[in-house]
Amino acid sequence: MMKRVFLVMLVLCVTLAVLPVSAEKENLTDRAVFKVPAGEVRLFEVGDITVDHQGGIWAKSENSHIVISAGRLSGGDCDIGLDAYGGSVVTSIGDLVSVDGNIGQIRAYDRGFIRLTAGNCSTENGSQGFLIKEEGASEVGIRTGSIELKGKYGIVAFLEGSSALTLNSKKIKNDGQYGIFMQCTGKGDGNDTLVSLWADELEATGTAMEFQQYGSGYYSDFVFGKVTAGDIAMRLSVDSGNMADILVKEDITSGRIGIRTFTNNKMKLVVLGTISAPEAPILAIDMSGRDGRGFGSETQVIQAWRIIPTASGHVVLPEGREKDHAEESNAAESMEKLIRYIIRTEDSDKASFTLKKQNGEDVRSSFGYNVACEGERVLVEVQPADGYKVTGVMNGEEEKVPLEQDENGNWYFDMPRGGGISLFAVTEPVT
Repeated sequence: MMKRVFLVMLVLCVTLAVLPVSAEKENLTDRAVFKVPAGEVRLFEVGDITVDHQGGIWAKSENSHIVISAGRLSGGDCDIGLDAYGGSVVTSIGDLVSVDGNIGQIRAYDRGFIRLTAGNCSTENGSQGFLIKEEGASEVGIRTGSIELKGKYGIVAFLEGSSALTLNSKKIKNDGQYGIFMQCTGKGDGNDTLVSLWADELEATGTAMEFQQYGSGYYSDFVFGKVTAGDIAMRLSVDSGNMADILVKEDITSGRIGIRTFTNNKMKLVVLGTISAPEAPILAIDMSGRDGRGFGSETQVIQAWRIIPTASGHVVLPEGREKDHAEESNAAESMEKLIRYIIRTEDSDKASFTLKKQNGEDVRSSFGYNVACEGERVLVEVQPADGYKVTGVMNGEEEKVPLEQDENGNWYFDMPRGGGISLFAVTEPVT
């Protein structure tokens, strides 16, 4: 897959070097339509496009190659429509503004390749921001500034077969039901079938992300800064033949449910900040025993620095038929003890930390972070820099509490339910 992408981009770069480019851009007030015969490569360059109906740009490749450079697009009911039935469409656009419609529809079939680079994207009213459809070993890559929308869906994507999708945006915000809705089905090609999402901020008034991955052979890699939702932050369903890695660098904050998942999902979720949701930080649909997998096994890891508890606990198993509510629920004691909590240490030029288990081994390292599960005792060794001595070890972000020492003089703590350990060494100069 990556080799094919490289070859396509190389052909396009060589073509751009020899094709004549317009001396000046042309501003349009009507729809720009680009169709290229099979086997040919064409370059189009236009300026700003403002329309009051239909869309700004529509490009269709049928085993041909299209390169488009455009300025700001605004108005219309769909700013862009990019179709690749084989061949490729590579587009660079300024800001995309849709007053009463969608930002764009992007469709790639039969090994089609689409690459879109755009500035800030926004809609005032529409059913979705971006609609993405792929089938048959196709690939779509999108890189934008911020995406701020008003509609049911922010980004909705359907991938079938061994299709790949890469989306990179500074911010995805939707005042609607879904920030991201994505469904992958069919048979993929293992690590070559990559679904990759990167966003510094992900926010929605409803569900921030709904992700469904069925079939086999898909690998997904999601990286977010912070995730905020009015209802559910993440609804995740990853079945047996697939794998998903999700990293949230800051906090997950939701008005009702943080993570809604199945206990046999094949995924790794790492939250470097806090998971906070008043009804259930983690709502787990119990599928234990299927396919030999289960919550807390190596096939599903949930790791966070802190989880703020609710009356029902940190992990909630819903009772009854309704699966998105936890009014009638039980705290899953055994499952809560399988959560890996990140231990923060404040190393400085005056002291550094070494964390040990009671048997003297180093604490578990998971995805590059020191972690411990609920109830595990951690011994804290502090190595002072030359000219300093350690007089104590404190825990806490705002209110700092001194650690206790055991009979051998070792500082230690027992990982509490919910985590939130942040260690700080107290030092003074040696006299």
